[in-house]
Amino acid sequence: MAESITLYGFGDNDRSGKVRWTARELGLEIEEVAVRPGDHRKPPYTDLNPFAHVPTVKFRGDTLTESTAICHGLAEAFDRPKLFFEREEPERREYLFWLAAFGETLEARLVECAISRAGILGPEYFSLHEQGLRFKLGVLAKKLPREGYLCGERFSVADVLGGYSLRLALQCGLVERAAVDPYFSRLVARPAAQQSRIFASLAG
Repeated sequence: MAESITLYGFGDNDRSGKVRWTARELGLEIEEVAVRPGDHRKPPYTDLNPFAHVPTVKFRGDTLTESTAICHGLAEAFDRPKLFFEREEPERREYLFWLAAFGETLEARLVECAISRAGILGPEYFSLHEQGLRFKLGVLAKKLPREGYLCGERFSVADVLGGYSLRLALQCGLVERAAVDPYFSRLVARPAAQQSRIFASLAG
């Protein structure tokens, strides 16, 4: 019987998509607990996640928060498939670069742009970040591999972060699909990505 996680999230389009995708790559079952917007800022949800951030995960008796840390924590709980690179592996430095580039440099600003475009935040948020994001996405797009994944042939958590950020960038019109393909199309085609619904908002 496969192990499982309990995933608290808003739906398919928030950062819980990263966790859902990682869990599917690892073969984990997922018990979904829908959190209504607004309910994440009060008990009982804040008893689980005092920052009032979404998602939160329960796994092996522990409560995990912060989506990138959750993805990495889940990955490091399993040696097969191995979705991370250890210190002695030559790909480790590249792996850390991509984790930071997508998880730190881009993601938070892309999320603000996406929810600005959705009307949840004012248009000034998109305007504030647009120029810088277009520049940085242009730089990173040129570094994307024509074959394989960000750190070689092995798919990793870095690719999960990359896929999530690139999806947001495409939704917001901050990068052209041609600039990130064929790498991005390989991510979309992964069965675990399709099961996770992380790219469903790009359909059509």
